[in-house]
Amino acid sequence: MTIKKDIDDLRKERTKLIIRVKDSRRRLSYKEAEEAAINKLLQMKKEEDKDGSKRKRVGYLKHMKQKFEFKISTEASSLSQEKEIIRKINEINQELDEALASVRLERKLGFIKKDVEDYQKGITDINKRIEELDAKLDGLYVNLRKTLGIGSWQNKQKQQQKKVQQQQQDVNLEDIAVIKKKTKQKPEE
Repeated sequence: MTIKKDIDDLRKERTKLIIRVKDSRRRLSYKEAEEAAINKLLQMKKEEDKDGSKRKRVGYLKHMKQKFEFKISTEASSLSQEKEIIRKINEINQELDEALASVRLERKLGFIKKDVEDYQKGITDINKRIEELDAKLDGLYVNLRKTLGIGSWQNKQKQQQKKVQQQQQDVNLEDIAVIKKKTKQKPEE
């Protein structure tokens, strides 16, 4: 039976889409929670650095780090001098990490917002596809009922035929002609 096979295929596809929607909704909720947490953390970082002094120092710190690294690689110095330069580089790295923390959080927040939009768009698209499959399935179910001779469409058809027959049988003379009744006139006094 091709109708049954079509119905089974559509139902399998619909089930797969529903599983994908559930998975996307679960991932979306994780991304939304992550977005809220990063927003709070970013607000805390911005309150720490209200005047933006750490952000302004990023360029300076990167320049200093490059300068010290160049100095280690090109100049011949004693072991104690190299240890001192490495210690300074480590200090600069710590400051740089603190200064770049809010920049990294903002970048990460942007990526998360894009992911949230993508998941929402994907869910909307999948829901539209599920609705299309539902409409196709409804049509196939009606065809199957017609083929098998069962279902509400057959009952409605029989009821309509009965109504037509009853209307034809209920025709009587009053419907065809208006009968005037004789009225007795009273003598005037």
